[in-house]
Amino acid sequence: MAKEHRQATSTQAEEPASSSKEMDSILGSKLATVAAVGIGVALIEAELIPGMLIGIGAMLAPNLLNRVGTGLRPLVKAAVKAGYALVEQTKETMAEASEQYQDIVAEVHSEHSRKPARG
Repeated sequence: MAKEHRQATSTQAEEPASSSKEMDSILGSKLATVAAVGIGVALIEAELIPGMLIGIGAMLAPNLLNRVGTGLRPLVKAAVKAGYALVEQTKETMAEASEQYQDIVAEVHSEHSRKPARG
C-alpha cells in the first residue's frame, strides 16, 4: 500500500502545474455558468440584463486586470518617460524665456536711465 501511495505521489509530482490552463478552465466554467444564468434571466426579466452585465464585469475584472496590467506596464512606463522628458524640456524653455525677458528689461532700464531729463 505504501508503494502504491509513493507511485501515486510521484505521478502527481511529475505533472507540471499549469496555472494558465487552470485559470482558463476556471474562467470558462464561470463564463458558461454566467451565460446559462444570463439566458434564464433574459427569458424571465429583460430589465435585469444590465445588472447581469455589471456582475459579469465584476467577476472577470480581477483576472482581466491582472493580465491587462502586465501588458500595459511598458505602455505606462513609456508614457511616464515621455512626461518626464516633457517636463524637463518645459523647464529649459521657461529658463531661456526668463533669461531673455530679463535681458529685455535690463536693456529698457539702461536706455531709460541714459535719456536726459526734460526740463
